[in-house]
Amino acid sequence: MSVVASGSPPNPVSRGALRALFSRYGFRPRRSLGQTFLVDANVVAKIIAAAELTGGESVLEIGPGAGAVTKALVERARRVVAIEVDPKLTAILMETVGAAVEVVQADVLAVDLNQALGGGREERWRVVANLPYAITGPAIIRLLSIQDRLDGAVIMVQREVAERITALPGGRDRGLLSVLVQAAAEVKVVGRAPRTCFWPQPRVDSTMLALQMRRPPPVPAALRPAFFAVVRAGFGVRRKTMANALSHRDQLGLSREEAKRLLVSCEIEPGRRAETLSETEFLRLAEAIAARQGGAPR
Repeated sequence: MSVVASGSPPNPVSRGALRALFSRYGFRPRRSLGQTFLVDANVVAKIIAAAELTGGESVLEIGPGAGAVTKALVERARRVVAIEVDPKLTAILMETVGAAVEVVQADVLAVDLNQALGGGREERWRVVANLPYAITGPAIIRLLSIQDRLDGAVIMVQREVAERITALPGGRDRGLLSVLVQAAAEVKVVGRAPRTCFWPQPRVDSTMLALQMRRPPPVPAALRPAFFAVVRAGFGVRRKTMANALSHRDQLGLSREEAKRLLVSCEIEPGRRAETLSETEFLRLAEAIAARQGGAPR
């Protein structure tokens, strides 16, 4: 459904315009879906600056909402594809931005991202995403599944999630997302967005992260299932040693003694904990397990 109003399109960064727009469509933001909308033009400008668009890029936007960032993207990118799950927001987006954006009405956790981007594998993409807090982790993992087609990304996440993503080995916030993201990309904080920058106002502050994909990727595509399985196993049982963690998950098929021998063969002390390991050490483990099993873990 596409609706285009006559006259100038409403300003999706204005609280008043959003209220009036939503009222016309009978739309009420739902906290259960994490529906909160950016209403700070300075934050929009920071997102666009961090995306480093020159006019020739293709951009995948996740969570466009009412189009606050989308409007700026279509003015600076060659092509913009936006994934939005809510049909009412899809209609609203067509009013605020119009046909300049290709809207895919779908759940980012369920849609085939390669299909959404189209078949041209040579086309390079950048991602801009304001991720709902409830699905941040799964959504980032989904994005990593198409990392070979991405040059980079700018993502808005809850401040605490950003601290986990950027945590270095040995840090108390180090976890699954830290390793998976840092193994695929260089990550840096590019801005903050207090809760007052959104409407309705959420209960948490946000952080903008810029990801620049590593080329060539340190983890080859064929090894990613094994890498993911090893990292998930390592952090699956917090505060356990790596020997206990790797033997705890049935998918790896390791006894505790086998896990200890594998760790020693990779020059990793079996008594260390997952949060102390670097991406390179997890990669060595993945290579050893894949070789042991003749491929990726079951």
